[in-house]
Amino acid sequence: MIPLISLRSNLTQLIKESFKQYYFLYFEDLCRFANFYCSDEQLSQDIVQQVFLKLWENQTNFNAITNPKSYLLTAVKNQVLNERRKTDVLQRLENEDMAAEYGVDDELQGKDLQEKIQTLVNALPPKRQYIFRLSREEDKSYKEIAELMDVAPKTVENQIGKALKFLRDKLYPSEN
Repeated sequence: MIPLISLRSNLTQLIKESFKQYYFLYFEDLCRFANFYCSDEQLSQDIVQQVFLKLWENQTNFNAITNPKSYLLTAVKNQVLNERRKTDVLQRLENEDMAAEYGVDDELQGKDLQEKIQTLVNALPPKRQYIFRLSREEDKSYKEIAELMDVAPKTVENQIGKALKFLRDKLYPSEN
């Protein structure tokens, strides 16, 4: 009769040898497979390492698996999906944190500032106001505005410069 300790030792040695064999046989293929899903070589290698680590920790006997390559590919794919879920959750939490930082007070201040800017733009001389609105609200270039109004592009530039200076002076009087 073979002692129990000897059987455990032999089984452990068998698992260790089969683990090494499958690790060296499939590691590169599994990394390429993972990279297909995540397009990041380092992450792909980390994922494959995690799969093998879990298999080692669970003392998986590869000799008992009928199709080890298929088994490993499925394990890697599942690990990639787990990583994606983690990344999605972290991204969602980060977005929620950023949204929380932008609170109601900020929104009210933004609306208040927008109203002040509109009031000041309405106070500009009509031609300057029109040029400014074409530039800022309709995203027209200085050249397009100049052609539309039949003036020189430099005139448009000067008018927008004067409008911006007026807005700065009225919005931030202490800085002037």
